[in-house]
Amino acid sequence: MSKTYDPTQVSIILGVTKLSNWNEVTVAFDEDGWTFTSGTQGEATRTKNANKLGTITITVPQTSSDNDILSTWYLSGLNTPCDVRDNNGTSAGTMALGTVVKLSDQGFGKEAGTREWMVKGKLAEGPAVGFVGGNTNDVASQTY
Repeated sequence: MSKTYDPTQVSIILGVTKLSNWNEVTVAFDEDGWTFTSGTQGEATRTKNANKLGTITITVPQTSSDNDILSTWYLSGLNTPCDVRDNNGTSAGTMALGTVVKLSDQGFGKEAGTREWMVKGKLAEGPAVGFVGGNTNDVASQTY
């Protein structure tokens, strides 16, 4: 069975606005979920990390109107929901309240570049809101 990934089926919602012109998005926890330590006699202790802070990094073209949306959220200083969904499959990342933490660096050159934005906050966990999954889009089942 062959599967298809279609980036147009990935959605990024910031507040109530769907970002429409982006190049890449990454959802990541800021720290590992588990840490390990060992004692002098070789015993190991596994510790669950309760920190759920994470970062959603959104890269957009220099010319994208999404830069205006992200700048506005940064300048407002307000918290906003941020949701990333891969509608090709089962991956999702949700922040009930995230903050755009700084203005993107600006570079200008011979060719148009990109702008990178970071939204930080507490990432949700669980299969519906914080899950790295596979792709359920079977090429053979598509109709054209």
